Amino acid sequence: MAQAIPTESDFKSAPKIEFRIDTDLYTDESKPPIGTTQTVFVGNRVFEWDDTHRTLLVVDYQDQSVTLADLRAQKKCRFNMSDLEQRLSKLRTQMTSEQLRLWTAQSNPAYGQDGYFSLASERATYVFKTAPAKSEGMAIQYAEFADWSVRLYAVNPPFKPPLLRMQLNAFLREKKDLPIEIRLSDLRSKGTKPITARLIVQSELSSTDRERVRDWEILAGTLKPSSESDFFRLASGTPENPAKRLQR
Repeated sequence: MAQAIPTESDFKSAPKIEFRIDTDLYTDESKPPIGTTQTVFVGNRVFEWDDTHRTLLVVDYQDQSVTLADLRAQKKCRFNMSDLEQRLSKLRTQMTSEQLRLWTAQSNPAYGQDGYFSLASERATYVFKTAPAKSEGMAIQYAEFADWSVRLYAVNPPFKPPLLRMQLNAFLREKKDLPIEIRLSDLRSKGTKPITARLIVQSELSSTDRERVRDWEILAGTLKPSSESDFFRLASGTPENPAKRLQR
């Protein structure tokens, strides 16, 4: 069953929570990270800056939208939350029972003696460590944001298979925890190292964080609105069907 989309009134009635999560991504943990993001939770919006690729993802619960900005190309693309939900639901209906089995964990995350949980399907595995959130609201807001990111990139390039990660998000939401490390292994690619995300939670926003949020208000007006097809134009010029990605 789909999660109800949080509304502005939900945020007004909830305690005000502001925090930031810094994430470093590794393909080889003996080398520097291949990417970093800063995710700022403030009021009824979430901002995720990817300074490596110069992109910005904005989830706005007030106007029920998700906006992706390409700062290099000076363009932005806006999605309605309800549209993303409907498209993901349609994608799931297009999946066969075999595909659902391959991409969905058949049991809850298992806890190991090393302090890590594991959540596995036949095609992918998440190994992750969590820590209690400072407040229940922080855990819920993180899981909600992670779900919107999953929806966006499941129906648009890079067409990431969504089901297993949404199961992980549901587990975090229920446990009221935040992840501090997540390792994703694609079992279709033998011999490759997992992609590792290491997360650091900052329970307060800095003056720089607040300045970046204010800067977005100005920057947003300078970026050119772009259609989806133009924003996600592939090198081949031919959009890929996300259902095909699941068949590989």
